[in-house]
Amino acid sequence: MSHIKKNRLRRIFELYTSDLSYDEIERLIKQEASDVYEFFKKEIPKPDKSKSRFSRALILLKSLFNAFILKMSPSRRFFYFISLLFLVFGLLNETNGYIILSFIIINLLLAFELADKLLMKNEFEVAQKIQESLAPKNSPLINNFDISFHYEPAREVGGDYLDFISIPEKEKTFIFIGDISGKGIAAALYVVRVQAIIHQLVENFASLIEIIINLRKYFSRNLRKEFFLTLAAAEIRNDKSVSICRAGHNAALHYKKRIMDIDVIKPGGIAIGFNDAAVFEKSLEEYEIKLETGDILFFYTDGISETMNDSKILFGEERIKEIIKRNADRTAPEIKEQILYQINIFKGNAPIADDMAFILMKCIA
Repeated sequence: MSHIKKNRLRRIFELYTSDLSYDEIERLIKQEASDVYEFFKKEIPKPDKSKSRFSRALILLKSLFNAFILKMSPSRRFFYFISLLFLVFGLLNETNGYIILSFIIINLLLAFELADKLLMKNEFEVAQKIQESLAPKNSPLINNFDISFHYEPAREVGGDYLDFISIPEKEKTFIFIGDISGKGIAAALYVVRVQAIIHQLVENFASLIEIIINLRKYFSRNLRKEFFLTLAAAEIRNDKSVSICRAGHNAALHYKKRIMDIDVIKPGGIAIGFNDAAVFEKSLEEYEIKLETGDILFFYTDGISETMNDSKILFGEERIKEIIKRNADRTAPEIKEQILYQINIFKGNAPIADDMAFILMKCIA
């Protein structure tokens, strides 16, 4: 009989631990718990430093519990409350029936919440496929240039924007890289909108400044106040000349083969969504350069430079510069792999906190 019980316990244990790994447990503790706290944090009042540490901890737990309860639908909240009453009554009166009933209600509520999550996951998967279908599949073929790029969302879908638009009749190619504030489905929806607007604008306007001014005009309509867009744009011509314009985005890095050093290209411009049209338009500047053989241009979003390790140290722009300088004689895809390798080594087991995107262009002739 004891042998049968052991086998039954073993089967139960295997059922609940199948596919379990140390990485799963670590992600639950480090990333998912942190994400849950960040989700509920806005509902939690700021701690009163005049109170003791123990009192602040109790207030925090109470606030988290209240925030959790209020996120439930009214009907589920009601049944959750009933289950707690049954649990307390059963424990005080040593009545197993009420304890079991409480357990059943809580598990039914968990089943409903899990169903909601799985339905939402399916929606995210559809959104992910749509976003992937709209993203560039391959690097553009541009005379005299070797180009490589990388895009990696922090979640199923991301708020970074990366695109190449070729205009063969005008013998030029546009490069765009941007970042919508925030992550997830809301940012991803705004990315789709940005992409659609830009594809229309490049057909109708000649200069980068005109494109960005009109992007602000159309994109800012109905833009929620908590969202904004940073953008860097480049126009590449067949004579190896490049124009660069930015709207509050990270500076571009220009590795000069002749002096084996890097210039930081940061023309004026403020993010879309922060200001009125007049201030925005006056802030924009366009920077022009003529690349030489061996020169490299690097455009990136802040998810690259702000990658953090377990000690909360940022990867930073200086590390990017050093990687490019050390590997400048390699091909664009090889430099890309070195950047990703060094980022992964640096962050270790720390989770990806933000979407990551970059474009690397090397002048080869």
